Amino acid sequence: MGKKFGLGLMVFFIAVGLISAPVLAAPKRGGVYRASMATDLTNMDLHKTTAQIDNAVLGMSVYETLFTYDEKFNVKPFLCESYKMTPDGLTLTLNLKKGVKFHNKTEMKAEDVKFSLDRVRDAKLPGVHRNSLLRVKEVKITGPYQVQMIMTQPIPNLLNILATGVGTVAIMPKKVLESHDNKVLKPIGTGPYEFMAWERDTKVIFKRFEAYSSADGPVSGFLGKRDRYFDQVVYNILKEPSTRIMALDRGDLDAVPILPYQQIDDLKKRTDIRAITGLAPDAPWYLFNVNFNHPYLSKVDFRKALAYALDRKEITKAAVWGYGTPTFSIISPMLPAYSPDLEKMAPQYDPAKAKEFLQKTGYKGEKIKILTSKNYTPMYDSVLAAQAMWAAVGINIEIEVVDFATHLARWQKGEHEILSFAMIGRMDPLSQTNILGPKNFYNYKNQEAFAIREAMENTWDPDKQNELFRKLYEVTCKDVPFMINFYIHNSIAIKPYLKGFDPEFDLFWGRVWKYYFEK
Repeated sequence: MGKKFGLGLMVFFIAVGLISAPVLAAPKRGGVYRASMATDLTNMDLHKTTAQIDNAVLGMSVYETLFTYDEKFNVKPFLCESYKMTPDGLTLTLNLKKGVKFHNKTEMKAEDVKFSLDRVRDAKLPGVHRNSLLRVKEVKITGPYQVQMIMTQPIPNLLNILATGVGTVAIMPKKVLESHDNKVLKPIGTGPYEFMAWERDTKVIFKRFEAYSSADGPVSGFLGKRDRYFDQVVYNILKEPSTRIMALDRGDLDAVPILPYQQIDDLKKRTDIRAITGLAPDAPWYLFNVNFNHPYLSKVDFRKALAYALDRKEITKAAVWGYGTPTFSIISPMLPAYSPDLEKMAPQYDPAKAKEFLQKTGYKGEKIKILTSKNYTPMYDSVLAAQAMWAAVGINIEIEVVDFATHLARWQKGEHEILSFAMIGRMDPLSQTNILGPKNFYNYKNQEAFAIREAMENTWDPDKQNELFRKLYEVTCKDVPFMINFYIHNSIAIKPYLKGFDPEFDLFWGRVWKYYFEK
């Protein structure tokens, strides 16, 4: 009797709880989402630009890709329904989704996909991924909704290239581009929002694409239904960090990405906004490169002295107020190829050990220059912290500051001794380790590293790729071809009424089509 009574009482309370529990209102459509941009667009043609601002703003609204990422950052089909790679890795068959509409209301078909893939590979454009796709011999139309990519040799990271948000391989309408002499005069894609206007140095405006038809089903990362709650999306170009925060406080903005690092601690204490930070899998990484033509920098013992003198945690605090992840790894700690065990192999902060290596080199205090730029403050502030650490072990470093255009040009020409730099993160080991290949800018030569990279270039199996990466990482720990300091954290401040933002994924690329207002 007691058990029956207890069970009945429990059911009663559950029922009462269900009745009295607040019912969550369904997200409502409407409103204009207003966010800031820290810099203006540089190009509307995503085939031609690696600029993060271009790819983030246009790649999350106007354009879409054949493949994309799920919530675990695995590559999955998107504009293609399914795909099949031959066992030799030489033929990729793509079965395209049917009924997908471009913003001009025409249907995406095989001719548009072939045109877009050929355009990216065109030497006259040239596309960002032209060199990455040199092994593609031909793109063939094998049906109204089917294309094949024929390779001369396997491209192990091909699906990553087709999914990437850096130099996005966006699918564009063939006839529109051909009618405009192959130029993007107005971005037209298959994405959830249509391009309306770009007022240079002022704003970029999009509107909901009512005929959107690319995706449906449960949301997982970039997969699944794209609800497009907002009527319009407006990005306001505000280059000064303080101006962006003031606009948020006035109510002129709903969200501010890229927060000033020195203000994040205080912003997180506020209750009228929500400040969010975290590491994204494609986070830029800050490092020091060395020129191997230099008489001292070419010596592994000198490079080890440089590396063991650096306290990466303190550099991260100095450069980004701690809003970064210190690591020596050339793979982001967010990616499957990474393992915490890798850190044990890396040169650790040990000034005494740094002095021991330095004594082996014959170094007598000669001045060595490090090139940097104040246009990206973490690059410059990293150098200030490192200069003091190197001085503490007897290495005499002089800082040379130039504008970023000069900085970039000298990086490409290898015209530096030590270089403070940042690299855009990639989502796969092969792309991320390009600087360890034979075509590097620093005259770095290590046949063991080159052989591992060559094996990676001829391996389709992702698990094998990750295994090879770990071997390559071990080589970098012994040879110290660079000194990686940290991966920078993404950040955003949003108003409390902005819902749908998921810190676990949206710090990667903001899924604006998932956000809505609760007002």
